[in-house]
Amino acid sequence: MPRYVYLDHAATTPLDPQVWQAMKPYCLDVFGNPNSLHLFGDEADEAVQQAKGDILHLLGAKQGKIVLTSGGTEANNLALMGIAQTYKHQGRHMVISAIEHDSVLSTCASLAKQGFTIHYVPADRTGRVRLDELEQALTEETILVSVMHANNETGVIQPIEDIGRLLQAKRLKQGTKTPFFHCDAVQTVGKIPIQVDEWNIDLLSFSAHKFYSPKGVGGLYVQKGIRLSPLLHGGGQEYGWRSGTQNVPGLIGAACALKQCQAHHDQDWQHYTALNHMMRETLESLPGIHLTVSAAYALPTHIHFRCERIEGQALMQELSKRGVAVSTSSACHARHWAPSHVMLAMGFSDEQAKQAVRISLGRNITKEDIHYVLNQIEDIVRTFRNSYVLS
Repeated sequence: MPRYVYLDHAATTPLDPQVWQAMKPYCLDVFGNPNSLHLFGDEADEAVQQAKGDILHLLGAKQGKIVLTSGGTEANNLALMGIAQTYKHQGRHMVISAIEHDSVLSTCASLAKQGFTIHYVPADRTGRVRLDELEQALTEETILVSVMHANNETGVIQPIEDIGRLLQAKRLKQGTKTPFFHCDAVQTVGKIPIQVDEWNIDLLSFSAHKFYSPKGVGGLYVQKGIRLSPLLHGGGQEYGWRSGTQNVPGLIGAACALKQCQAHHDQDWQHYTALNHMMRETLESLPGIHLTVSAAYALPTHIHFRCERIEGQALMQELSKRGVAVSTSSACHARHWAPSHVMLAMGFSDEQAKQAVRISLGRNITKEDIHYVLNQIEDIVRTFRNSYVLS
């Protein structure tokens, strides 16, 4: 029997039992619609407001709003579309990194068809956005800059604080509120303590299922004073920006999970760092395997590599047969396989981009799990290489 090891936590995480316990009362007992004007609705609404306040605090915000969404994709769409439609009279120019998640890139492609100009900033070979090119791309017509906190494929952490300072200085110089700064923090909320006020972030997206909370729940932090045009119309919930009855149990779970992540941050970080070092050390010793990014720039949860002459999808499928789950790219487009746009933006060739494999660690992964996975990778690579030699 194979050992089953899940190493795709960047795609999704299991539900924390403590989070489930926090959610249960809001599934069974406190089930009122938070928009209803009676005691059942009041009880649910009180829980919603408390959870949003907790999340605001955990994101380092003294003021602002948390807009409840169905996940990171909707939050990113709301941020980009909402700003574009509300502030287009001030400009139709946006600056986006070329390594963003598809939910950002596809939204920008749609905005381009509506007459907006999108400037894509490339990444260097380390996987980080070129800050000098970002600064040069800014104009007086720029209304939004969107750069993710950490890349979902490589795990590389972007210079968010530097970008925030740069945009704040530009706003002060121009005497304007724009350009706003949107950050897709889906891969970092729950892993890195976020400080939206300190980092001058105006809008920030997160997704609960990335930090041991349920799927179908996410949110968009919006700084006080910013207005958005809604994507969904209806009853005017979520400040009129996202109509529809709120997922109360999901929001309660997200707030609980985020508290757990903060409480165990140091312990989890040390755990991930130790396992990451173990994997990198062995992978670097295997012939033909190349780590694509340095541990110095990436989340300790991520190990991103490629293997010469072996497509990432083939290696992923062989590992799956042996009970190991890894990924080649974002789960959102993994079934429509193509070269990683992230690696292409970093300067890798099409062939190299197709060789990419992502391993993403979780809390419950052990050293024994890592040893097993490394042995399987070594055996699969050896088998592939022998078949190439024989052919």
